[in-house]
Amino acid sequence: MVKPNLNPRGESVLRTLIETYLEEGEPVGSRLLAKRYPEPLSSATIRNVLSDLEDESLVAQPHTSAGRIPTERAYRYYVDRWMKATSPGPEVEGRLAAALDGLDLDPESWARHASRTLAEVMGGVCVALPLPFTQSRLVRLEFVSVGPGRLVAVWVGSLGEVEHRLMENPWGHSDVLLTELGNYATAQFAGLTLAEMRARLLDALRRGAQEGESLGLRLQELAARWPEDPSAADPPVLVSGLGRLGGLPEFEDVARFRDLVAAFEEHGRLARLLNAFAGKASEDVQLLLGTENPYFEAWPLATAVRTVALGPAGFVTFALVGPLRMDYGRVMGGLQWWSRQVQNRRDRS
Repeated sequence: MVKPNLNPRGESVLRTLIETYLEEGEPVGSRLLAKRYPEPLSSATIRNVLSDLEDESLVAQPHTSAGRIPTERAYRYYVDRWMKATSPGPEVEGRLAAALDGLDLDPESWARHASRTLAEVMGGVCVALPLPFTQSRLVRLEFVSVGPGRLVAVWVGSLGEVEHRLMENPWGHSDVLLTELGNYATAQFAGLTLAEMRARLLDALRRGAQEGESLGLRLQELAARWPEDPSAADPPVLVSGLGRLGGLPEFEDVARFRDLVAAFEEHGRLARLLNAFAGKASEDVQLLLGTENPYFEAWPLATAVRTVALGPAGFVTFALVGPLRMDYGRVMGGLQWWSRQVQNRRDRS
């Protein structure tokens, strides 16, 4: 996205307008903007600045007689330039801490409880997708001999997890060859899930794409012996707090809200969203504004995505969805604080 060309006054007026709209929830007129602006400005000056902001596609006027509202581009500019995550206060911390209860349960049970709590505390809709680690993407693969006829495949995934898979080694591959196999697999298949990599190798084997005694053929033979993962089936997507969006001004239109509800009922769409951003969201909260979210680009929504690892059980990706008129600092700060608590609790267990 091209950066807007704004002078200091234009930036200051834009920031004042956005923060006023976030607080009031209604289009901001020039009179209210003049009251909120930290310096005296004439009505003519404000109109000129607003006209410049419209030219930059940063503000829009819903109706001829209405004030202005920020556009998606304005929100992105605001988030990148001025937004600072705010730490939750003691009351919010206490309520968010309730979403840690049952962390030692299976991922789906805990995710259901946590998503309900996050939706209640942070507002908006919380979508959760618990996944086993086998859904993560390859960063490095190693093979280590553990005695005659056996080896361990060590999968290092995109979420920082390490998974060990005990396998047969009837060919008696040497340590040197196993190292070469791991390096070859890493170079060829980085970014794929275990299921995708195995499927690609088996397909090559079925098509007879053999390369003599090459590393590729040996990997195909190994893939044929990799045990199936009984947990590989997609778990259900969990949705909490959808009814809250219906009470917001952005969705007062019944037909529009009905369409949005239908979109949240498409669990395949939600699963693709969470899978698409799970890797980056394991590092920090990912914030998608409007059309930046390809799965909800038709609605003026903001989506904050965070992935938390649960140890051997797998990981859960959460998405907190609300209107573009979102308290970004509060949401980002709350999710960051909460995910640190999940990490700390997991590290102590």
